[in-house]
Amino acid sequence: MTDPELRELRRRLDAIPRGRGRRIPVELRARITACVVVKCRERGDGWSELVRKFGVAAGMLRRWSSRRTSEQVLLRRVEVTEAAAAERTVTLVSPTGMRVEGVTIADAISVLRGLA
Repeated sequence: MTDPELRELRRRLDAIPRGRGRRIPVELRARITACVVVKCRERGDGWSELVRKFGVAAGMLRRWSSRRTSEQVLLRRVEVTEAAAAERTVTLVSPTGMRVEGVTIADAISVLRGLA
């Protein structure tokens, strides 16, 4: 990373008000992450050196560099469909020990009516 690139990233970061809830744009985070992971860390810069360069907390830099921003999905479109009603089955056992398993409730009623 050249010094002009670093100065540009630092200038953009400094333009964002500091404090709790500070929102860093995704594009800027991606550029910083590329710098941290690909260039600075491979060169051997420690986290404290990166904090000094960027003015961002070490934990935040670690978190950004531990996951790829291209893989992050905050919201994903889903399609909601009506689920098919699961057909419930029962086991019917007569007083004489006759057992009928896996029949629907309607079928069990039919069997009981036939026995009556």
